[in-house]
Amino acid sequence: MYGFETHILEKPGEKDRGRIAAFLAARGLRFEGSPEVSVVLEDPQGAVAATASLEGPVIRMVATDPEWQEAGLAAVAVSRLLEWARGAGRHHLFVYTKPEAALRFADLGFRELARVDPEVVLLEMGEPGAEAFRRELEAHRAQDEPDPEGGVGAAVVNANPFTRGHRYLVEEARKRCGLLYLVVVETDRSLFPFADRIELVRANTRDLPGVRVVRSGDYAVSAATFPTYFLRDPAEAAVARLQTRLDVTLFAGLFVPALGLTRRFVGTEPYCPTTALYNQAMEEILPPRGVEVTVIPRLAREGDPVSASSVREAIRRDDWDRVRRLVPDPTWTYLTDPARADLIRRIRESRSAH
Repeated sequence: MYGFETHILEKPGEKDRGRIAAFLAARGLRFEGSPEVSVVLEDPQGAVAATASLEGPVIRMVATDPEWQEAGLAAVAVSRLLEWARGAGRHHLFVYTKPEAALRFADLGFRELARVDPEVVLLEMGEPGAEAFRRELEAHRAQDEPDPEGGVGAAVVNANPFTRGHRYLVEEARKRCGLLYLVVVETDRSLFPFADRIELVRANTRDLPGVRVVRSGDYAVSAATFPTYFLRDPAEAAVARLQTRLDVTLFAGLFVPALGLTRRFVGTEPYCPTTALYNQAMEEILPPRGVEVTVIPRLAREGDPVSASSVREAIRRDDWDRVRRLVPDPTWTYLTDPARADLIRRIRESRSAH
């Protein structure tokens, strides 16, 4: 753009990050995550006039100096990001923005997925998108009888890894509905890769009638809809509260009608504030959409709730007797396979909460 200089910063360094952070802070925004690329537009005096960043599939931290609000600089910054993404072979992207800016992104080819007024809107562009994923979910639904007695339920699991606690949740949920969908988080930011996690969910529930396993795509607890889930930073509580509402709103608009859901099942969450916020968001958003939220107390062993984090901690401590008590047979077989040696090493070296 005439009179403005554009800088495309791949993996911006500390100085650039600080400059962007200060610009965002002056506009009530926060610098988040670790962008792969940031675009900075400078005005003729060399001051930051607009910026936008890309991390994974998500465009975020889009801001413009109010002095240049009508100059369309946000669109210019985002367009430069789109050019960079296309050059990197990425064609399916998301953007967070404020509701008043949503139409500007629609002009760039983005489609609205969900909004939490008056705070945020999530949009996407590219294919395969949400409609293709909706058809995939509907195809799963078409394989089962319509309106089974007891209704259709769902639970979203990360299963990092699948534990006896997950099995207990599935068994108890299945008692309360005629058909149960297990939606496995697809985002690969956990120690156990998605391909292994979904296979462990299938292996550990194969003997249970009326249980179906489906992937979440980018539309439930993903890097696009709920990135703070994978950070578990207490300082991110305000952001997490907003993202939980956005994620549940998208679930209500996409998964609920596509799968014919009437119930959502969750386990109690005594330790993780982020997941507790997510449960609270479900209880506020889903019942008005006709979906009953059922909270099932977690299975406990030795006085403590069984969780995937307990399994990972036992591995770090090399306490395989405890691991054996916490996981069902298919997970135990997986963990003790010599082919998992590198994974076990990464777990021992990690301090990750997710």
